[in-house]
Amino acid sequence: MKKFLILLILVQIVYSQTVISVDENLSRNRDKSMILSMAASAVLPGAGHFYLGEKSRAAAFFWVDAALWVAAGTTWLYSDSQLENARGYAVRYAGAEGAPKDLDFLTLMGDYRSRGGPLYQNSSPDNDEDYNQAMIRAGLAIDHEYPYEYGYIWDWGSSDNPETTARMEKYNEMLKRHRIAKIAFQVSLGAMALNRVLAVLDAMRIYKRTSANFSELQITPFATPNRSGIFVNYEF
Repeated sequence: MKKFLILLILVQIVYSQTVISVDENLSRNRDKSMILSMAASAVLPGAGHFYLGEKSRAAAFFWVDAALWVAAGTTWLYSDSQLENARGYAVRYAGAEGAPKDLDFLTLMGDYRSRGGPLYQNSSPDNDEDYNQAMIRAGLAIDHEYPYEYGYIWDWGSSDNPETTARMEKYNEMLKRHRIAKIAFQVSLGAMALNRVLAVLDAMRIYKRTSANFSELQITPFATPNRSGIFVNYEF
């Protein structure tokens, strides 16, 4: 009886129809490199996905990165132009011919109406509005940071004149726009870095999901009164 059952099973294996169905998506990237896909994503978000055949996700990462590049370039140019405009405005209305394109110094000119002291006449009646007087009160030399020989001189005019006050306010508004644009530029750079991190992690996830290597085949025969055949199971 035992030999008969063994013979019956063998006959069923030989004559039964075997249908094997394998999802190709599970192994379509098994011959590709995960390191390469991650490295490509770090350099250009979307490149790693394109390498793995994920064109729709590649396009999404690529266009996000392109938009961030445009945002970074636009905000940098605007920030730089506002700083240059502020310097030109100070040269025109405060006589700051030697003013460098330096944010710290330009901010200083927005905080004090003039730099007068013993060498230059200060048009402002309030000494607290004069840079030199502020340095003397602080126990510092008047050329502590910005020596006279480099031409760091300015004078917006008397605080009694509303027009000079309006000019200082306009000047400080230019510097404010510069700072805001600079922050936006830095945020754009941070978003570009984050987009690359997300692209690398997503490329790694997709590779692991689509690089299965089928390595073990299990065949289990079965026989019932109504039908017979075998179960085929791939493990990877």
